[in-house]
Amino acid sequence: MLEVLKPGAKVVVNSALSVLPVQARKRFKEYHELRYWRGVTAPIARDRAKLEHERAHYEFFFTTFFGLSTDDYAGAAVLDIGCGPCGSLEWANCARERVGLDPLADRYRKLVEDNQAMTYCAASSEAIPYPDGHFDSVSTFNSLDHVDDVAATVREIKRVTAPAGRILLIVEIGHAPTPTEPHSLDENVVGLFAPEFEAVSVRRFGVRGDHNLYASLRHDIPYVEGKPGILAARLERL
Repeated sequence: MLEVLKPGAKVVVNSALSVLPVQARKRFKEYHELRYWRGVTAPIARDRAKLEHERAHYEFFFTTFFGLSTDDYAGAAVLDIGCGPCGSLEWANCARERVGLDPLADRYRKLVEDNQAMTYCAASSEAIPYPDGHFDSVSTFNSLDHVDDVAATVREIKRVTAPAGRILLIVEIGHAPTPTEPHSLDENVVGLFAPEFEAVSVRRFGVRGDHNLYASLRHDIPYVEGKPGILAARLERL
């Protein structure tokens, strides 16, 4: 729905939605999140070859893109926040534990009803139901600007990351708020993870005309100062 509107119309629609009651905004957001994933999964849900092709890019972004390898996940507990239903951690056979977290996880899983080795947890990122320091690696790819409360989510990410753990962040920056992406973030978002975590790499990318974020990263689209873009950061505990 919103994706077919012109930019000016989006501003009007978003302004109107912002005055709706909280529960109405929540239902609207859930509807569009589910609508997006239905569009992704419809062509692949019953086609194993297409499903595996969809999953193939995940390993690259968890490893090579951040200067890591599968060996860095050996024996590790891994958490992927805003995981979607397609098996974002299925590649990590060497990990001790693989958890995908999303408030809509139970509904997402009905879109791709295959046997997956990873575990799905239907919970909000503002209240992650795991103990302190439980995960060796925590990732939030294209999800931090989708959450209800960015500061609370960052606190929870820091809390559940192990003393020697790492955080991997990919997030859109500089875009106008939308019902599904209610926060407009910039490169200062990395500072929210301080003082416990330090960024060992921070990169900014531009966004392709078709708004394909992962293709933009793979093709290394140049970032234009002052324009919407994508930030990728690898953080490690001090």
